[in-house]
Amino acid sequence: MEKDFGQAEILTKLSPLQQKIVIELKTGPLTLNEISNRTNSSVYTIGKQLSLLQGRTKCCFLQKKGFKEPIVKKIKEERIKTTYFLALADF
Repeated sequence: MEKDFGQAEILTKLSPLQQKIVIELKTGPLTLNEISNRTNSSVYTIGKQLSLLQGRTKCCFLQKKGFKEPIVKKIKEERIKTTYFLALADF
């Protein structure tokens, strides 16, 4: 049974690093390097976590956690760096 989650419940379903990413994205869209610097994690680690939070992996991470929609989405404009933002309206 799927349901809508509150902000606190969403964070409890995520790993500590995923929680940091979501909290940083609350300030607005950020690039991969900005998220990496703010969380003190490598860009490779952040990239993997962003893929999970976007629902772009084969393991169906978001569905297993009970989410209907991606938590994070990305914007890629021509000649501009890719930025990531929170996709959840209630965050």
